Amino acid sequence: MEFLPRTFQLIRGVGPWREKDLWARELATWEDFERAAAQGVVMSARLDRDLLAAIDAARRALSDRDLAALAALLPAREHWRLYGHFPDAAAFFDIEADAEHSPTVVGVMDRAGLATFRRGHTLDQVPARLGASALWVSFNGGAYDVPALQRHFAAFPVPVAHVDLRFLIRRARLQGGLKAVERELGLGRPPHLEGVRGLDAIRLWREWTFNRELTALRLLVEYNLHDAINLRSVLEWTAWRLAEQYAWGVERGPIFQRGDVLYDLSRLVLAQP
Repeated sequence: MEFLPRTFQLIRGVGPWREKDLWARELATWEDFERAAAQGVVMSARLDRDLLAAIDAARRALSDRDLAALAALLPAREHWRLYGHFPDAAAFFDIEADAEHSPTVVGVMDRAGLATFRRGHTLDQVPARLGASALWVSFNGGAYDVPALQRHFAAFPVPVAHVDLRFLIRRARLQGGLKAVERELGLGRPPHLEGVRGLDAIRLWREWTFNRELTALRLLVEYNLHDAINLRSVLEWTAWRLAEQYAWGVERGPIFQRGDVLYDLSRLVLAQP
């Protein structure tokens, strides 16, 4: 899933349409463009010069594992292309909130593993946990999750790159929210979680805080962790799908299966409160 060498949106003047035109002209990679530019003008003298310089900078940054430099070269809408080169830099996260949109439970999956945080217990650890990852992945996190966390904490980190799957899946021609997309991709949840939605998360939190219903808390934590875990599978499926739509000629690889972390999920759920 290392797609950056097929990326030409590195300079002003080369956007999605001009990039697709280059691909259509069988200039699939940085090396293809460099060979063509050595033989004559490809786009214009200025654009060719600028793109060659940007390719050189991107290649150096990739060699140096400099995610920040690469993110600065790419438009934000294309930051998903970074993931395959920096999977260990990714934090997949999701929040649940109360009726006042204040965070109650946060689930995170990153290189350190799976973690759950809740208000009144460990929620104050969320900024440090997310701040340890340079690449964030969420579903509608730019509009909801991150603003809610920023309002809750006096100081909150800013990632080098943030991939919001709400918008990316549209480009892969998927419709609906995260749960609908999961069903379409065959990422079904355990039967007892089917039908649980955001409003249920509010109710479950109230049942815990007012009645100390441990079953409600555990169900809420499990529901939230599945949200965070499935983000990785959805991102990887979407990335491969976009590669196919762009006719990059790459063979689709496997996507993350949550079976790899189900033991940790169960352990975290049973450890509540």
